[in-house]
Amino acid sequence: MAREKGTGNLQKEKSGRWTVRIGINGHRISRSARTTDKTKAEAFLNRFLAPLGLGATRLPLAEAWHHYEMSPNRRDLARSTLESKRIVWMGFARWMEHNHLEIAHLAEVTETAVAEYLAEFRCHHSASTYNGHVCVLREIFRVLADKAGIVHDPWAGVCLKADDSISRRELSLDEVERLYAAASKEGKEWKLLLMTGIYTGMRLGDCCRLKWEDVHLDRGVIQIIPEKTKKHAHGKPVTIPIHPSLMAELRIVREEGIGKRKEMGTGNGERETGNGDVGQGTSDAAVGRDDPIAPHAFVNPKVADLYMNRKWQLDEGLRRIFKAANITMSIRVEGRCRKTVVASFHSLRHTFVSLSANAGVPLPVVQSIVGHCSTAMTRHYYHENLDALRSAVASIPVIGKREEGKGKRGDEGWGMRDEKRGTEVFDKIDGATDSSSSLSPLPSSLKRGGIAARLHRLDRFFARNLITEEEFKAARARILAEL
Repeated sequence: MAREKGTGNLQKEKSGRWTVRIGINGHRISRSARTTDKTKAEAFLNRFLAPLGLGATRLPLAEAWHHYEMSPNRRDLARSTLESKRIVWMGFARWMEHNHLEIAHLAEVTETAVAEYLAEFRCHHSASTYNGHVCVLREIFRVLADKAGIVHDPWAGVCLKADDSISRRELSLDEVERLYAAASKEGKEWKLLLMTGIYTGMRLGDCCRLKWEDVHLDRGVIQIIPEKTKKHAHGKPVTIPIHPSLMAELRIVREEGIGKRKEMGTGNGERETGNGDVGQGTSDAAVGRDDPIAPHAFVNPKVADLYMNRKWQLDEGLRRIFKAANITMSIRVEGRCRKTVVASFHSLRHTFVSLSANAGVPLPVVQSIVGHCSTAMTRHYYHENLDALRSAVASIPVIGKREEGKGKRGDEGWGMRDEKRGTEVFDKIDGATDSSSSLSPLPSSLKRGGIAARLHRLDRFFARNLITEEEFKAARARILAEL
């Protein structure tokens, strides 16, 4: 089919390759399409003509998002993720309309316009937000490149920034106590929501949409597939042991649900299925949609409704609880237009990881519970306990005090009573064997000579609060005096 005048033409060379020929302002331009396929040559011609305002392929900026959303080449995304990308694109499209009205089509966007947009955007946003916007817009241009006739990608040379984001902090035990008290005053479901976050480390969405089919009270575990990792983690479920406090609260809620079921007129409050099990039905028709403890029912139905239909009311309720607990949720950071969130419901996840790790739980075990794909992400959530850091530093032996420790036996402060107490402590430490009561065996290097081994055992007894500080100093001085 013949092309319109001024839109160029294709000519087949003797080699079998196609060449693009077009006349612009009295000049003849030729470009090799580097293909023997005429369809591919036509696509090359359209991409070549699009920035010049010629050719058949011209995709307006106003229609770009619709074409991206309908494109079969884009990744399959969750509805919330797709909505977040739409917001990013609309912000870019509005900026182009206000600052470059002459650019109406996607192929006309230049590297200069992209650089101006990013320079203005970076002034008011963190590096992580900047990087997120760059990745989204770069993907949209890549997916629509052929349809829009983009010859040169204006995002190809854009580099990402070093991350300067401020992570959400963990909450102290005192703050968790205040948060629990504030949630209890707000209502039973808010209280259970906070307890679920504290004792399981689950994300807000998973806590809100927790169903009775995910809660196995007889086995004492919660087994759930996290919504965030459902796609890229191939639907791998996580198993979370139920804390005794959370178990007691869940049993109370379930008992209340059984009472409501009796009021609804369903017999003794339990339901039998065809295989003789109790409470394991699968049909909505069999149990009714209002059954409060059916497998498909939410543990927190009101909170689940807020999360799925009125998210802003859920956020407002959490803000009230944090405010009542006197916990600052966001702070001002210089150079950013919005406040930066430092404490939120997600802080409970950080707190869960930190408390577990500081209690000696191995990071791979914590990773399995919270559903992280790597221990690197779990380490990101881990906040070191200051007391643990102090203990680590205090365990380093004193250097340069060997000469100073000589002759301490007769110094002031070693009276008869202190001498006796010091001897008793010293004998107790010397008499302890390496295999007793969970103490790890001494390395062979510390057993040589006796002095090093006794100092090592002394430090362990003091670290476990088996002796007082005065007894520790007295025994240490006696050991050093023997050198």
